[in-house]
Amino acid sequence: MLLNLISMLTMTMILMILFMIMILINMKMKFNHNKSAPFECGFDPFNKSRIPFSLNFYLIAIIFLIFDIEISIILPMIMNFKISNMIYFNLMFMIFFMFMIITIFYEWKFGSLNWKI
Repeated sequence: MLLNLISMLTMTMILMILFMIMILINMKMKFNHNKSAPFECGFDPFNKSRIPFSLNFYLIAIIFLIFDIEISIILPMIMNFKISNMIYFNLMFMIFFMFMIITIFYEWKFGSLNWKI
């Protein structure tokens, strides 16, 4: 019990020290407009250095994350196949796949899968 308390206090102290070091490092970095501007051999920039980001790429990334998380939920279900009740396993699997199918149809209806060029 005492050993657990000591190790927890030690970890807390290490985290506090790291947090203070992080704050000190951050205080030294001040924003400087000249340093953050794009450099083109001393001339003014010819065009914008920031290109607007397409919303379609963002939507595809969100869809990828949703289905990637769903795949990470499917894998433990497959690993528990042998130890679970077959009726409950099939019911859970069907509900999960219905959720995935409904999600993809919603995205299709919403228009997130269509590229507007």
